[in-house]
Amino acid sequence: MKINCFTVLKIVLLFLLWPMISVAQESNDPIVVGANIGNVPWEFQNTDGTFIGFEIDLVNEIGKRLNRPVNIINVPFNGLFAAVQSGRIDIAMSSIGITDKRLESVAFTQPFYDSDQSLTVVRGSGITSLEDLRGQIVAADTGSTGDIWATANQEKYGFAEIRRYEGLAPAMLDVVIGRVKGYISDIPALQYYTKDKPNLEVVERIPTGGRYALMLGKNSAILNDVNDTISILKEEGFVNQLHLKWYGTLAEESTSTARVVPMPTTSDGLIFNFVETFLNMDVFLQTYPMLIDGLFTTIQLGILAIVAGLILGLILALLKLYAHKAVRIIVKAYIDVFRSIPLLVLLIIIFYALPFVGISLSPFYAAAVALTVVSGAYTAEIFRAGIEAIPKGQFEASEALGLSYKDMMVDVILPQAIKVVIPPLTNNCINVIKDTALASVVAMPDLLKQATQAQAVAANPTPLIAAAVIYLAFLLPLVLWVSGLEKKFKAGDTQ
Repeated sequence: MKINCFTVLKIVLLFLLWPMISVAQESNDPIVVGANIGNVPWEFQNTDGTFIGFEIDLVNEIGKRLNRPVNIINVPFNGLFAAVQSGRIDIAMSSIGITDKRLESVAFTQPFYDSDQSLTVVRGSGITSLEDLRGQIVAADTGSTGDIWATANQEKYGFAEIRRYEGLAPAMLDVVIGRVKGYISDIPALQYYTKDKPNLEVVERIPTGGRYALMLGKNSAILNDVNDTISILKEEGFVNQLHLKWYGTLAEESTSTARVVPMPTTSDGLIFNFVETFLNMDVFLQTYPMLIDGLFTTIQLGILAIVAGLILGLILALLKLYAHKAVRIIVKAYIDVFRSIPLLVLLIIIFYALPFVGISLSPFYAAAVALTVVSGAYTAEIFRAGIEAIPKGQFEASEALGLSYKDMMVDVILPQAIKVVIPPLTNNCINVIKDTALASVVAMPDLLKQATQAQAVAANPTPLIAAAVIYLAFLLPLVLWVSGLEKKFKAGDTQ
């Protein structure tokens, strides 16, 4: 095949210009922005599902000025830090406060809002200040500035417990229900949220000197461009107009909303280090007590749900096999329904819906009930299959000997059935322990919840890695043990 000089020249030019072409292509890629949607008035949804809010308007304008589309995705607050560090998102926003600890792991643009925290309660509850919360449960968003402040001041004000939620809506729901007595969070968000809710009021401003900024990865290629664009938008008055739009007034000229301020930096530069990011020993040593506390809670919840599920499952299995037809129909419906409902859906219903009919459970017992109900349905089918696997001759022989139904089941049938069902039951127990992680969505301080709080406070994913290792160290021996049991019973059956 002949190649003329013109073709060669095109190939050479393409080779030389390819880096610039690649950069141009990358510069047209969408800026992926993660936000905890539901954080009014910063980022939330209107009635048609469109994302709106102060920071939504800000990042959309930044994308417009940089000639790049903006793709906004919903990420829980405590997941924003790991998402931006891993590069899954380019920018994180959700009224994120700048802290020295976070600056060790991530980068921030210059701040664009000065804020304090606040205490919000039900009007007429008798709580007028933080001092009235001694011995009470308070709410905060996991890993937020409010969470950090409440944790640091828990002993001072005598909070009985800090219950950590994934956003404003579930926290405020528990305040209204009365399961928690107050909510500590950003004052602008709460002032906006409560302005049309006469049953709620902000009773105290908590000075923290917080400042909000956009958060990016330490090695972000667009950090300076985004920061420079914010400076331009401040100089043009755009950011202050957003303040007018969302809060009804212009910000004072001395605030970071109205004036250009330096971008926060650290002395260690912006160098990405895998070990320091994902296997940071200092972060682990600071947070492992939280992880151990979470592990104990996980074990307690798992044991309670397993024992209760085994008892419930055995009762259901016997009823399904030997009870009156009407009872068998009801039991079958129960088993089918609760094997079909996702555990997370059931957990949310039990925790958030039942209080409206007067049944208010703590996160621990709500999770225990949900796990028991579902585990009992699966366990019932395992026991049923095990009992039906026993030869009919065993039943006939028991009857011939004149054994009562109770003696037949206790002395003859169940001991043989247990041998059959041990492997699948153990597998089910392992699944129950793993499913305890879902309890973190109802503010229960299990291992996963403690790990997400720790990584949000430290802005470092090391606690999540540590939690995964703990789960593995705890569950892997059980998995291997079950495999050994299955091989042992299988070998016994073949002899």
